[in-house]
Amino acid sequence: MSKKSKAPVGIIAEDDSDFDSARRLIRRISSNDRIGFHKFIGKGCGKIKRKCHAWATELKRKGCVTLVLIHDSDSNNLIALRQKLQDALAPSPIKKHLICIPVQEFEAWLLSDPEAIRKGLNLRKKPVVKGPPELINSPKEHLALLIHRASDGEKIYLNTEHNVKIAEELSIDKARQLCPSFLPFYDFIQEHI
Repeated sequence: MSKKSKAPVGIIAEDDSDFDSARRLIRRISSNDRIGFHKFIGKGCGKIKRKCHAWATELKRKGCVTLVLIHDSDSNNLIALRQKLQDALAPSPIKKHLICIPVQEFEAWLLSDPEAIRKGLNLRKKPVVKGPPELINSPKEHLALLIHRASDGEKIYLNTEHNVKIAEELSIDKARQLCPSFLPFYDFIQEHI
């Protein structure tokens, strides 16, 4: 899985757990562990809209030739949110860029593979996820509940620690099949990274 080094990828995300998980998924999808990364973390979504253009400019200065901006949809209208982010980034200093909007939250992608949750967190039982992950309200809280149940109350979910462990085990195929918002992320990596 180790190809030669490439120019670093810039990631703008709401929090470090989204960055760490996205970084792991990018390396897995591209089959390249030698990809470097630079980041800016919004600590929520409001700052991303205000600062993404300046941050993208700085990421370009640091040598990034691709950019992934990750912003959860939460309960926002997807079309309106995408337009706001495109307007805020325009014109993007990094030509090859993706505005990636996980439907609901990034954690919905992780819910697409209960076996990855079990394996990544070394749970006794495989969690049961009912219905399409992107239709689950508050996926982060739902994931916490599933982990609590599958560990018989022994594990407390910490997104900052556990998301990257689940991302490490995540079936890329399941995420592609069950989470339509994952497809542009996957396709962008396949084409540009």
